[in-house]
Amino acid sequence: MTNISQSSSLLVVLLVVGPASAFPQLPAPTALSDFAECAHHTCLWVPWSTHKVFQRQDLSYTVEVYGKDEDQGDFVLRRANQVVLRTPLKDLSGSVSVVWSDDDHHFAVTWSDGGAIGGFHVRVFQIQGNVVKELSAGQKAWDVFKSRHWCEARGDNIQAYAWLPASRQLILVLSVYPTGDCGADLGHTEAYVVDAVTGEIQQHWDAKRLNAYIRSHPE
Repeated sequence: MTNISQSSSLLVVLLVVGPASAFPQLPAPTALSDFAECAHHTCLWVPWSTHKVFQRQDLSYTVEVYGKDEDQGDFVLRRANQVVLRTPLKDLSGSVSVVWSDDDHHFAVTWSDGGAIGGFHVRVFQIQGNVVKELSAGQKAWDVFKSRHWCEARGDNIQAYAWLPASRQLILVLSVYPTGDCGADLGHTEAYVVDAVTGEIQQHWDAKRLNAYIRSHPE
């Protein structure tokens, strides 16, 4: 899986987007901390330092790391002892988060290929029985954000924050790297509420509205 601008495939909450005084933050520890915790509908962990298997109803999921430096990992979803999904998280080098919809029919995975400030990637999935389908949930939001805010030196970041009660509506957080080589846009952050199945943008939130939602709906 690569950045959404480079792939048609897509999918948790990760990491600090920028300093608290300047930019919105997603409330999670740094990418390389030895941490594993679940709250509300989200689980966050660092796969190679804290191997965890998480439960969601009759499903379990984890990331199995491999490679010489354990810098690659497969996201694995099981029902009982049956693997219903095994898929790579390319260039994994930071935290992984998984956020579920209320009805457990959709989930989104966010991970970093570069540590605490990027690059964050998202893939989104729909579950129907033992069939798991990947959705292009973030492509339209990515294209809109990139057309207005783009860091030539590093690209942009995308993260999945939460699902709204309708269960198909996913809050995606798009941001520019918070580094000086990204120019005046450094750390700029917005959110998009998308229909996960169609990818259609239903709402566009500025940083103020995003922060208000995070305060009132902490994951």
